Amino acid sequence: MTGKIRVLVVDDSAFMRKLITKMIESDPHCEVVKTAKDGIEALKAIEELKPDVVTLDIEMPEIDGLTCIAYIMETFPTPVVMVTGFSEFLGDETIKALEYGAVGLVRKPGGPISRNIETIRQELLYQIKLAHQVDVTKFRPVPIRETKAEGEKPIPKTTDRVFAIASSSGGPRALSQVIPKLPPDLPAGVVVAQHMPAEFVFSLAERLNKESALEVKVAEDGEPIKQGKVLIAPGGCNCLVESRGEAGGAIKLVPVQEKVKLPLPSADKLMISLAPVYGANAVGIVLTGMGNDGTEGLRAIKKHGGRTMAEDKSTCLVYGMPREAVRAGVVDQVVPLDKIADEMIKSSQRIKINHEDIRIPTAVLK
Repeated sequence: MTGKIRVLVVDDSAFMRKLITKMIESDPHCEVVKTAKDGIEALKAIEELKPDVVTLDIEMPEIDGLTCIAYIMETFPTPVVMVTGFSEFLGDETIKALEYGAVGLVRKPGGPISRNIETIRQELLYQIKLAHQVDVTKFRPVPIRETKAEGEKPIPKTTDRVFAIASSSGGPRALSQVIPKLPPDLPAGVVVAQHMPAEFVFSLAERLNKESALEVKVAEDGEPIKQGKVLIAPGGCNCLVESRGEAGGAIKLVPVQEKVKLPLPSADKLMISLAPVYGANAVGIVLTGMGNDGTEGLRAIKKHGGRTMAEDKSTCLVYGMPREAVRAGVVDQVVPLDKIADEMIKSSQRIKINHEDIRIPTAVLK
């Protein structure tokens, strides 16, 4: 035993296999035990070598990455980090891979002289180390909902209630089991801070929009938060909320100029900004992910009279963010992933008067 993280690199390009291997082995705590050029070689290597982590591309001969990851999770549960190029077509396939159980996503470098190759190297190593900490017993097969034909979405309405959701590693998979369960008449707006590369956020929003009764889109600067819409914060910047008086709040996007290692968008900054705007009518939710982003945000929401939830350890792919929030004592409810949408619906049927919960009858809401 070397104590190193043993990685299998899968890519149909010999050049890319060599480059990714070089990146991984630049870290003394990681080693590449084998490379594979297609899905068939990958599955054989996983069965034989039982690597700690697999890096996997989407486009491959014989067996494509999506089919490969589905088979891995079903037969040889192993943490997978997607290392892939981006195109509008493949964006949806990459999001599907994350729904199937991939725990990380890294943009493939453009070549040996890519301007951001050092950033990609650091992100790749970070995702591999994070994936190594995932509890593989959580890789239970999850039914993937076939995207339904886009029907008529609800007409957005002004609302003074909001849900703020934080998610990171394993987040797209978790969101796919929460957002599509929300009804079209949910009497609150929803804002999501998901840590992922900026170029894939639009694909995530499009995927969820196809699966959901609510409209799901990437948030735009100045856009009002309304009932009937789920706004996903764009990557590479922070997403804040400004007051619009009785009309609730609106999105304010703040570009991040300096190089920061903190995950973006920050769930803490999102929740802290909306807490005084919505007061008792805000609900903060922290889903799967590494680190502690969201803890201070939940604290702010509680301080202003709102309610807070965290995903239960039993369903978390990465029990980091929820654990830290629970440890900090800022969580009102700990809820398994499959029950979170139900709890959101119940919470949206409450108003706060003199600090006492009063449930509004469903018939009145309709």
